[in-house]
Amino acid sequence: MKWMIELMSSSLLNLPLILKRFTSFVVNSLKKMMSSILRAWKKLKMKKNLKESWKLWKKKIGKKRTGKRKKIGKKSRLVFLFLFLLIFFLVISIAPRKINSKEKIIFYLPEGSSSLRISELLKEKGIILSKWSFIIWAKILGLDRKLKPGYYELTPSINIFDLLKKLSSGEIIKVKITFPEGINLDKIGEILEEKLSLSKENFLNLAKNPKNLNNIERYFEKIPDTLEGYLFPATYDFPLGIKERDVIYIMLNTFFKKIEEIPNWKEELKNKNINFEDWVILASIVEKEAKYEDERPLIAGVFLNRLKIGYKLQSCATVEYVFNFKKPILSYDDLKVESPYNTYIHYGLPPTPICSPSLSSLKAVLYPKGDYLFFISKGDGRHYFAKTYEEHLRFQKELKRGY
Repeated sequence: MKWMIELMSSSLLNLPLILKRFTSFVVNSLKKMMSSILRAWKKLKMKKNLKESWKLWKKKIGKKRTGKRKKIGKKSRLVFLFLFLLIFFLVISIAPRKINSKEKIIFYLPEGSSSLRISELLKEKGIILSKWSFIIWAKILGLDRKLKPGYYELTPSINIFDLLKKLSSGEIIKVKITFPEGINLDKIGEILEEKLSLSKENFLNLAKNPKNLNNIERYFEKIPDTLEGYLFPATYDFPLGIKERDVIYIMLNTFFKKIEEIPNWKEELKNKNINFEDWVILASIVEKEAKYEDERPLIAGVFLNRLKIGYKLQSCATVEYVFNFKKPILSYDDLKVESPYNTYIHYGLPPTPICSPSLSSLKAVLYPKGDYLFFISKGDGRHYFAKTYEEHLRFQKELKRGY
């Protein structure tokens, strides 16, 4: 008896949906009843005296009622029994497989599956009692073609209505992942492999060969050789089962949405005679060199000033990108490594960004500060800035004495 009460109570939560189906039936029945009364009223021979009309009404209708009272009583009982059985079977059809189950089941709904196939998979997983109950209610509620693919966390204690609501609204499992500012493609691939069980190799193949991605030209006037720097660092809620290329599209979309938050960024690039690609490259170097917000515009200013007068950038961050890891101290031999990314031996910017820059670093390149040409780390994340080489050497000596 206890299980029946629990079954009824859990199903009654969805009773409004069931009763909605009977509303039209009740309304139609009332309409028919009213029309029959009106027809009977018209048939009465109306007398001048209302009292006589009332007697005539009682006389005609009363006879019918007394003769059919027993029949009506039987019909009422039959209707009640029918409605009771109907509601009982409706409740049974939407009932969960296990009322109090706390078991969590990961269920995958494949794309393009029919309601029959989905019901079979649900039955195999032990989530529903009857596949036919699922199919019938999906059809009745008009949800059989609206069930969305993906991974779901389900339980045998879920009833058919809640199950259909969940599958049709796309309440899929999502995984929260944070990509820190300054991350590179290699590290992004590692995180995707760890958190979403995606293939790092497949991800890098796509990210480093963007021409293989569909509709990539809608993002760029000139498709870059790599998407290094263009996958925006932020926190994302990725659906479980997402593909590598879809991760790339989501992060690309975020990048282009975020740069629109910078007022007049296109005009600022024109005014500074910087193209889009160089902007992102320079911002990525600023991102790796700067540790404090107030220093980003100063560091950006140093690099822009050096580019104007034809100095090498001499950024340690570009050399570290060659080695793909950060060294505590770069040796003189490290600074001589042959690579187009080594800005100690090559003039101008490296061929691509070296990481995913933050919005702050992108802004810093558009709004640089200072007329400095040199900076040197104090060892605590902050820097000394110098306008002349002599001043720069003096800071170097001071730092050596401090050590």
